[in-house]
Amino acid sequence: MSIFISTLTEMDYELSLQMIENAFEETSESEQDEVQHVKRLRMAPDYRYELEVIAKTADDDIIGHAMCSEVKIESEEETYVALVLASLSVLNAYQQKGIGAALVQALEERAYAQEYTTIVVLGHPDFYAQLGYEIAAKHGITVPFNMPDEAVRVKFLWDTLEDLPHGEVHYPKQFFGV
Repeated sequence: MSIFISTLTEMDYELSLQMIENAFEETSESEQDEVQHVKRLRMAPDYRYELEVIAKTADDDIIGHAMCSEVKIESEEETYVALVLASLSVLNAYQQKGIGAALVQALEERAYAQEYTTIVVLGHPDFYAQLGYEIAAKHGITVPFNMPDEAVRVKFLWDTLEDLPHGEVHYPKQFFGV
């Protein structure tokens, strides 16, 4: 099975939304607003198309999607620009085949190339731990809502950071539907 990871084009926008809806239909953890969430983030002033990727089959069927959005991490002394992995989905029939990990890796490589240093994610602790994401609280990074520490993860993309981002993550209003 050949799978291709690429930047989506305008032709892929609606098809990717349909895939996201299908991927979350059978997920009990879903609030069924993932499609609206992605639409809002695409409309954000700081949306960066190169930080949104899809997985396609050889037949051009979209089977996975992931995107990062810019956030600020603010401490009393400093404000850091970082990314949040705001959406990751893979159709059920293609899960457990490394596609989600490949989508995340593609975003990490793009983020690194654009000189972002940090990605924060909320989600499945075991999955993200396997990808090298650490518990954010251990690095002094918090979120403005109640989440278990294990579910809030961070990955520093640069080994040479002198001042690791720390503080509270401030999400854009589009993240919450405002």
